Amino acid sequence: MKGRTGKISIIIFFLSALFSGLYGQSYIIDYYGINYEAIDSNMAKMTSDLYYTQLCEIPNFTVNDKRIDSSKSFSPDQNIFSEDNLTFYTEVKRITNSSKWETIIHVLNKKEESEHTKRNEYDSFYKILMESKTTLQTTIKNLIENKQEDLPDQNDSIFSNSNEVVSSEILSGTWKGEDFIDKIVILRGGRGFIIFKNGASMNILISISEESGKNYVKVTQNGRSNASFFPELPRPTALVAAVSADPIEWTLLLNDMNTLTGTKKTLLPEQDSYSVKTVNVTWNRIN
Repeated sequence: MKGRTGKISIIIFFLSALFSGLYGQSYIIDYYGINYEAIDSNMAKMTSDLYYTQLCEIPNFTVNDKRIDSSKSFSPDQNIFSEDNLTFYTEVKRITNSSKWETIIHVLNKKEESEHTKRNEYDSFYKILMESKTTLQTTIKNLIENKQEDLPDQNDSIFSNSNEVVSSEILSGTWKGEDFIDKIVILRGGRGFIIFKNGASMNILISISEESGKNYVKVTQNGRSNASFFPELPRPTALVAAVSADPIEWTLLLNDMNTLTGTKKTLLPEQDSYSVKTVNVTWNRIN
C-alpha cells in the first residue's frame, strides 16, 4: 500500500510539473486601484474597474482586490503592501499644459525591494479606456518578469481569450446620439459605457451578429438600473421605476463604420405613469 501511495505521489508531482510548464508561472497580485488627478468619481470608478477586469483576465494571475472605494484616488503607502504578493496600481493624470493624458503602471515586489513602471501617453482620457486588452496585459506581464517591452500582434497574443468578442473591436471609439446622452464609449472586447448629460454613467455590453448579409449590433445595459438612466421621466417617477426596471437595450444596424441606426427599448412617460417603449435612435462616431 505504501509503495502504491509513493507511486501516486510521484505521478502527481510530474503532472504538477507538466501543467506548470504548460501554463507558466502563477502570480498573486494585490490590486490597489488608481492614483488620479482631475477625474470625476464616476470616471475614476470606471477606470479603476477596467484595470481590475484586465488583471483578472490574465491567465495564472490571482488578484486580490484591495480597494476600499474604487471611485477614490489611491495614495501609495509602502507600509500596507504585502511582502508575499506583488502590488499593482496605476497613476492617471493630465500632462501639464496639454490636453493629453498619461498613465504610469506600477508593479512592486516589496520582498525584493523592487519596483517596475511603464509610462504611456494618450491624446485624450478616453483613449486610456480604449487601450487594447492584450497590450495592457502584456505590459503588466513584462513588468512583472522585468522584460523589455515586446508587444505581440493583436491576433497572436499569449493572452488571447477565445471568449473575447473580437468583432466588436471595429466599433471601438467614441460615439454620440440621443438627446440625453453626452457620449457613448465602446471599448475593445465587447464592453463600453455611456455618459448621460445629467452626469450618470452606465456600463454596457456590445455584441455583433450577422443576418442576411447585414451586421446587427446589440447593446445592453450591464448592471443595476439607476433613476438617472431614465431622464425622460420625472425624477420621482424614475426613482420608483428604476427599482424593478429591466436593462435598457439597443438593437442597431451597422450602416457603415461611422453610423449605427436602430431602436432603443427603455422606460418612457405614459400619461401619469410610464411604460416600456421602443424608440428610433441614431449613433454617429466622433473619433
